[in-house]
Amino acid sequence: MSIRCLIVDDEPLARRLLISYVESCQDLTLVAACATAMEARAKLREEKINLVFLDIQMPQLNGLQLLHALQIRPAVIFTTAYRDYAPEAFDVDAVDYLVKPISQERFLKAVDKYYERFPKKRSSITNESEDTIFIRADRVQHKVARSTILYVESLDNYVKIVLKDKTIITRETISSLEKRLASPDFVRIHRSFVVNSNCVQTLSLEGVSIGGKSLPFGRAFKQNALNVLGGK
Repeated sequence: MSIRCLIVDDEPLARRLLISYVESCQDLTLVAACATAMEARAKLREEKINLVFLDIQMPQLNGLQLLHALQIRPAVIFTTAYRDYAPEAFDVDAVDYLVKPISQERFLKAVDKYYERFPKKRSSITNESEDTIFIRADRVQHKVARSTILYVESLDNYVKIVLKDKTIITRETISSLEKRLASPDFVRIHRSFVVNSNCVQTLSLEGVSIGGKSLPFGRAFKQNALNVLGGK
């Protein structure tokens, strides 16, 4: 069972950005993206919604007024260009308050706050195990055996997951994927690389070779990587 989300924002560019962020998270499902609070109000009557990404300043009815009009309120993360409404937002028990422009990293932190408040949701959304992980790409979930992952490479707003037999591109960040892998077998060696220690072919003071490619150590990650990989 995934987290059913609703986006409410009157700005088309802001809606598209939030849609891309939601679709990059394998445990979030976008039910709808609404341009007005009235449209969102109707959608909330029709659909079961767990989490709303809600703008505040909108025509006719603003985000706060929409919440006050609801008898049953879903969890809310505000997404707004205005800092002034923060006290009112937290008065209605908002999960988080994001000020535009919103980075993907900040978006993911807000989603993590949702899980902290509703911890049972995370354990029920996926069949991931110690052996497998689900990667969202091309609008579908790919079940991947962790042992088949050679390394993960960050590409700006995307992450490339290099497997033994293919490559998957996802919009998840490397930091969030590193947390999900959460295994002593996977080691961060650089701000742009996480490697499967079981697949490292050679190790030097400069970096590693894996899958026929040389990957460098980043200064901030080098010592820990050498300690972990050198002990293998």
